[in-house]
Amino acid sequence: MKSFLSILLVLIVSVSFSQETLSSKEIKKFQKGEKVLREYMLNFAYDTIPFEIKVKNIHDFIPRFVALLKEKNSYLYPFNSLQYLSKITAPDNAFKIFTWELKEPLGTHRYYGAIQLNSKNLKITPLFDYSDTMEYHPQKTLTPSNWYGCVYYNCTLTNDDQGNKKYTLFGLDKIDYVSNRKIMEVMTINKEEKLFFGKEPLLLYYDTLGNLTKKETRLFLQYNDRSVVHLNYNHAKQEIVYDHVTAPSEKEADAGFTYVPDGTYEGFTWEKNYWKSDYRVFKYSINKPDSPPMPHPQNSGSRKNILGQ
Repeated sequence: MKSFLSILLVLIVSVSFSQETLSSKEIKKFQKGEKVLREYMLNFAYDTIPFEIKVKNIHDFIPRFVALLKEKNSYLYPFNSLQYLSKITAPDNAFKIFTWELKEPLGTHRYYGAIQLNSKNLKITPLFDYSDTMEYHPQKTLTPSNWYGCVYYNCTLTNDDQGNKKYTLFGLDKIDYVSNRKIMEVMTINKEEKLFFGKEPLLLYYDTLGNLTKKETRLFLQYNDRSVVHLNYNHAKQEIVYDHVTAPSEKEADAGFTYVPDGTYEGFTWEKNYWKSDYRVFKYSINKPDSPPMPHPQNSGSRKNILGQ
């Protein structure tokens, strides 16, 4: 009996180990495929390449990349040499999101993406960028087939009272030659493994008196491309923190492409199934833990370390 149990334990450990690592044969297979993909990616990522060639290469890249993602155990492969491909893994390891961009002749960008679920059949869901057909800063529910295109750079996970998972995604949209957008939206996955972006208005805004003023499905921060604007989850404060952006003058109040950070910060805290606005993330108390993140103004890196993207 002891001998049988010992053999059974070895088999269980072996199976678990095989699910968490790639064999040398698998690694070589993925490396070979990645090398081909890298050549295609370099031929649509560089500005010096004619646009027609970029389009051809990105259209050749997509089916080859999807085919590789469908290979057994591909979820375990990091694709590290694809440097122009954003790779985000969900905090609970339920999925990976891959996004990338194509710069167009007038400075606009077309975005591409795929979500790989960490399931037995490695379901792959393509993302189709329909942002150029939408109204300004859309607040409606979107799906992978009419996705608001961007490059995602982070994902955080919260749960509502019923245990439903809410994946908050943070992305960058390079609008044109003069402005960018940072985007925050919540993605959900139902029991049939269908994905939705902004299915519910989970962003609640309050005024200084605590009155609810509006509900939204996603946050857009548009700003001048010469500025550095941060929007990310702050683990130390356990909330989302972002730069407050404003027009440099009253005459430019309606021109989002002129907006710049004014040195103050806003945020969202997850409470009772919603992201609730916080207009005073930092209280500006001198030498206190709630001071703004600029203890050493001469060190430009200190601000980035605290706020992230």
